[in-house]
Amino acid sequence: MNKRHYLMAAMCLMTLAACTQKTELPEDPKDKEEYRDSQGNSWIYNAMLMRWALMPSAMNGLTTTHYYYPNTGSWTDANGTRVDAPSGVKVSSPAGSKSKSSGRVFGSSHRSSGVHA
Repeated sequence: MNKRHYLMAAMCLMTLAACTQKTELPEDPKDKEEYRDSQGNSWIYNAMLMRWALMPSAMNGLTTTHYYYPNTGSWTDANGTRVDAPSGVKVSSPAGSKSKSSGRVFGSSHRSSGVHA
């Protein structure tokens, strides 16, 4: 391979790396774990309530704490009222992504395992 091929391969790898980076909350956070995403937002996890607290800041434009529940993909405000996701705040989580399952259930085939005479 010549220099041109190496340069093209490096450019392709950098492009691929840029496309795969995303803001994603940790999948298995610990209680009181703090996380700062690539947008500068500050998050704190509450394991007992299974929710992330998005702290208000000038960057995200929030004046009160908002809570994100990854299991349901829902948001509430500080009063517990269900609200839409804050504008400008992007969350990508396993709960929000599509399942990779093929839809088959283990043991669902109708094959007989008995001995036939």
